[in-house]
Amino acid sequence: MPSTGTDLVHLYYEQFLTAPGDLTVADKIMTDDVVFRNPISPDGIHGIAEYKAFARRWYVGFPDRVFTVDDTVEYGDKVAAAFTITGTHLGEFQGAKPTGNPIVVNGMNLFRIRDGRIQDVQAFFDSVQLHRPLGITG
Repeated sequence: MPSTGTDLVHLYYEQFLTAPGDLTVADKIMTDDVVFRNPISPDGIHGIAEYKAFARRWYVGFPDRVFTVDDTVEYGDKVAAAFTITGTHLGEFQGAKPTGNPIVVNGMNLFRIRDGRIQDVQAFFDSVQLHRPLGITG
């Protein structure tokens, strides 16, 4: 098991989200009641099963995706991580048919750690950086 919150965050981005992606990592690094709030999921993501479904949509939409950790700061039970997502829109994502367009999305996540696992994630990024290359407006 990872020894710090920062180690958990690296596993989250590098093994769970980055291609090819390993859904079983969620079971190892997240609490059962994990919550994820982000600009493209208005109702949030609740629990590991929903989180895995969310990740699968990224797996399909961007099979070559890379989530790069640009910087982290850990304080108590919180880790802030600046990230960059790159990939190519090669599968359906959020109702958008594949465009073949590249994406580059910069953002920050705030993680709360409980008992050595990720309990809560709040994502901050400009959804236009993701949606514009997919042809999603509004």
